[in-house]
Amino acid sequence: MIRIGIDPDLTKSGVATVVNGEIVTLKSMGFSELIEFVTSNCWMPYVVLLEDVDNKKPVFPKRLRLSAKGQNPLLAYVGHAPSQSGSNAKVNMSIAEDLGKVKATARLIKEVLEDKGIKVTLVKPLRGPIKKAKDSSVYFNKITGWTGRSNADTRDAALIAMFGQGE
Repeated sequence: MIRIGIDPDLTKSGVATVVNGEIVTLKSMGFSELIEFVTSNCWMPYVVLLEDVDNKKPVFPKRLRLSAKGQNPLLAYVGHAPSQSGSNAKVNMSIAEDLGKVKATARLIKEVLEDKGIKVTLVKPLRGPIKKAKDSSVYFNKITGWTGRSNADTRDAALIAMFGQGE
């Protein structure tokens, strides 16, 4: 079984091809290249797994709570707590904007591929020990057997392809 895992991003998405549980390719691709790559392989049976970034929260409550010093957690969550310093609020807004861009890209990838007749399965972001492999190439190589180059996005795409479960 061929599984294509995609970790969406605005500039370059992580893309992995896994055949019978073994990673064949890991690559970062721009939007057009990704669409071409997936659609050019449609002559063989495969599954496309896309990380469902809509499951991610738009801001990171832990970071906001730390900067909101005793304010109402709801106010801290939405980023309008009066005690937030300007720099913390700017960082939080930047994170929220970047996540919004990623969400839009993921929706476009799904829409374009489905318009071309390709079924896309959304996969919840991975959790637990497997997720640690995204940030550690040594751990990733150990659990997957991959020996080539990788970055966090391509590792995440590979983990989605190998371990992701559709909804």
